[in-house]
Amino acid sequence: MQEKAQPVSHKSELRFRREVYRKDVEKMAKWMQDDEITEHLNESQNIHRKLKKISQHSSLPIFSHYFNQDGTFFVITRPEHGPIGFLRLASKDEGAEIVVVIGERTQWGNGFGYRAVKKGLRHVFFEWREDQVIAKIHDENERSKHVFRKAGFTHDKDLESEEQFSITVDDYL
Repeated sequence: MQEKAQPVSHKSELRFRREVYRKDVEKMAKWMQDDEITEHLNESQNIHRKLKKISQHSSLPIFSHYFNQDGTFFVITRPEHGPIGFLRLASKDEGAEIVVVIGERTQWGNGFGYRAVKKGLRHVFFEWREDQVIAKIHDENERSKHVFRKAGFTHDKDLESEEQFSITVDDYL
């Protein structure tokens, strides 16, 4: 049975945290076991096992170095709720690529994905000084397409099983 979204004020604070702790890794492993969350991701089917293994076989308190190898990784948090998802940014030839996942299904439908994308764009355009951001979204993922269009992205091209959307810094401003 799907959990019902909790009514949340759209002014509820959303934070990005660079540090990834053991509890975050364990929570992400739980999210990655949910087929409804992972069905549109490009992660391997066993990603939850890999995350559990990382958590169980390391005595380190912080796991940020595992998640920031190919770009910048943020845990998306709400002060009153804790981690609700993650955002990953990676530099590519055509600009930066953005991936956002709201893993806490009770938080779906409250605008947190959109707000995370907007916050990620600010980081890419003003910290990284990139000119363009792209998002590759699975063809059937209408929910994500809506979020990225609302954030100002436009459809660029059709890929094999995905659609590529992009936004330039000029379009953002």
